[in-house]
Amino acid sequence: MEQNKEAVTTVADYTDDERAELNDRTDAQYKKIIAEGKYKDLLLKCGANSKYSVSNIMLMLEQNPDMTVAKSMNEWAREGRHIKEGAASMEIIAPTKEEYEVTAKDKDGNPKLDEEGNEIVYTREKTVGFHPVYVFDVAATEGAEVKPYAIGKKVSDKENKIILDGVFAALSAKHWKYKFTDESEFADDENYKIDKEKKTVKICKGLGNTATALTAIEGASRAINDNYKGRGFEGMTGENAEKIEADSRACILAAHFGLDTSGYNFDYMKNMTEEQTDMFRENLNLVCASTKLVMDKISRAFYKDQQARAQAAPDPSADNGGGLEADEDPFRPANAKRSEMEAA
Repeated sequence: MEQNKEAVTTVADYTDDERAELNDRTDAQYKKIIAEGKYKDLLLKCGANSKYSVSNIMLMLEQNPDMTVAKSMNEWAREGRHIKEGAASMEIIAPTKEEYEVTAKDKDGNPKLDEEGNEIVYTREKTVGFHPVYVFDVAATEGAEVKPYAIGKKVSDKENKIILDGVFAALSAKHWKYKFTDESEFADDENYKIDKEKKTVKICKGLGNTATALTAIEGASRAINDNYKGRGFEGMTGENAEKIEADSRACILAAHFGLDTSGYNFDYMKNMTEEQTDMFRENLNLVCASTKLVMDKISRAFYKDQQARAQAAPDPSADNGGGLEADEDPFRPANAKRSEMEAA
């Protein structure tokens, strides 16, 4: 899941002209993907490469149309794989961060003090530029087998808790929350509701672990997606746009969590007008940003659990994977509600 930070290397930031050229390249690649009817393929790549922005994924596809899963040389090495001799890398964009300090304030605007009377100071980061980094597709590597995490046919209590911890962290990052609500508040085809006024995702009780986990993931992604749409949103609006967004989020999440994506069909996207295609680029940015946040926080939750288990039981032979092993029990009771991702 989450990996250690890369070694810090000083690389010159892109100039404004270089950044403008990169933006033109991603815009051209986006239009090409829509025109060629490969929108779903782009979504699948977003799901398989959750740490990257959609712009970076389009840059990778421009350089290598056959790319599937990309990581840095150090990340592949940590997974027991090495780069094949002569393999080509792909250049993507990374933010250049700079640390700064912020003094904690109380409700009256006065500095908060610690027990010794010193001002409490937090370290924050801000983006001051962008620089190139280089990644390799899995096909350019060899070594240990790649085993991405997937939600199995039966989610254990422990796995469900970890996923919900990740969902909570993603929602909290945008000052949202979730709560479980009685089934009587939902229509027959509903598993969750979005309460924008209270910034709460309401999840139906009694869904079972698998449906609960998937529903929480879907609901959080939608809430965060809608939360990103501020007053300056210039993308497509209306029911059609919302449907495309919902299907796009579900397809990305299904791809990421190892669920069936065969039911998703976006052929209609290539019939969009040039104006609609240009406008929907903003929608796509938000779809990918919202799903990326949820996927990242869930990955971090699993990583924290792995670290805790490793400290508690340092002998690998004593660790059976925290109860996430496969189970032959049925996917869900016949009368249980289904999630949108599952239904696809």
